[in-house]
Amino acid sequence: MKTISLLSIAFLIASIATVSASAKDEGFSGRWVLDKSQPSRDAPANLETRIKQDGSGVTMESTFKEPDNGIVPLLYLGIMTSKMHLSFDGGAQQNQIGPFQMASKTTLNGNQMDTEWTAVVKDGQVQGHWTHTLSDDGKHMTLEIKQSSTQGQTVQATLHFVRR
Repeated sequence: MKTISLLSIAFLIASIATVSASAKDEGFSGRWVLDKSQPSRDAPANLETRIKQDGSGVTMESTFKEPDNGIVPLLYLGIMTSKMHLSFDGGAQQNQIGPFQMASKTTLNGNQMDTEWTAVVKDGQVQGHWTHTLSDDGKHMTLEIKQSSTQGQTVQATLHFVRR
């Protein structure tokens, strides 16, 4: 009986270790849900992002509740889009974001992914920087957003996600 109990405990510990290690080992890949316990300014309602990471970059597929007034805050240009690819090859990656064309360059350094991007919006240029950071255990992701426009407007926000 003790052998069975010890084996059960060993199996349980190994299972917990495997689940913790697998979340960390997946990198940014996975299903990420906006953490409602850490609200962010004007954050998109029900924002969920599925990230698929491979050797060439990441593909992000997002769902969210459309704003009641139908206007997406410019701060979330690229965040509130249904599908986008970010490349790690050092070249500019082009993505169509609604009526706008966005060019981006993304670098990956361990558990931090940085993206510099530009887009032309209403006769002006918008520039932004995203920093995605994974927690050490791989269960949380923080997205820092910084954006400036040729009209002199600079805005920032931080979104917190939980892996599901």
